[in-house]
Amino acid sequence: MTAICLARRVRPILVLGGLALLLAISAAIAESPYATPTRDGRERLMRAGTCPTGYVGKGNKCEAMHQDTPRAYPRVEGTRCPTGTFQSGDYCKAFR
Repeated sequence: MTAICLARRVRPILVLGGLALLLAISAAIAESPYATPTRDGRERLMRAGTCPTGYVGKGNKCEAMHQDTPRAYPRVEGTRCPTGTFQSGDYCKAFR
């Protein structure tokens, strides 16, 4: 087997492997634990347990009921919520 023949067989495998890696990375980036806006201006969070007050569970997401609902962030297990926030469900939610 010549080097050219071997290269022709290996190249498609490398391309497919690279595409699979790229898809895995883009999927990981798309599933951010932080709030993402919806088309109507409300925020949507990835659901991690109980949704905070002012948010309603929709499948694997928590969606704000109103546009002016204070922001919520996933709470890090074993730590307190930062200053200016309080614990609500499994999240830290801003006062305003």
